[in-house]
Amino acid sequence: MQMLLNGGTYAGVRYLSDSTIASFTSCQFCKPGSGPAPNSKDNRRGLGWDKPQPAGSPGPTCECVSYLSFGHTGFTGTQIWADPLDKTIYIFLSNRVNPSADNRKIGDLNIRTRIQEVVHDAIAVRSVK
Repeated sequence: MQMLLNGGTYAGVRYLSDSTIASFTSCQFCKPGSGPAPNSKDNRRGLGWDKPQPAGSPGPTCECVSYLSFGHTGFTGTQIWADPLDKTIYIFLSNRVNPSADNRKIGDLNIRTRIQEVVHDAIAVRSVK
C-alpha cells in the first residue's frame, strides 16, 4: 500500500508507473469527482481496488476518507484502505468467520468503519496541532 501511495515506488525502486497506479486506483465507472456514473449499476470499483461510497450511502468506509482513497475488504472481515490525500494506510485484521461464516457482527455493527473514523479523526487532530 505504501508503494501505491508513493506513486509506484518504494525504497527508491520504481515498481509501477504513475499511470498504472492512477488506473488501478481510479473508479473505472465513475464521473469525475461525483461517484458512480448513470447506468454503472453503482459500481464504484477500480481495477482491483474498491473506492469509497458516495456520501450518505452504505459502503466499506467511513465518510471521513477522500474520494481519492482506495482499498479492499475481505471475506473474513479484514480491511486495507489507503488515502493519498492525507497519506494514511488503515489495516484491520479480523476473523469474522469464527465461530462460523454466518457471523456478521463486524458488518452489522460497522466495526471497521467506526474504527477507521476514530483513526482518521485522531490523525486529523494530531496534524492540526
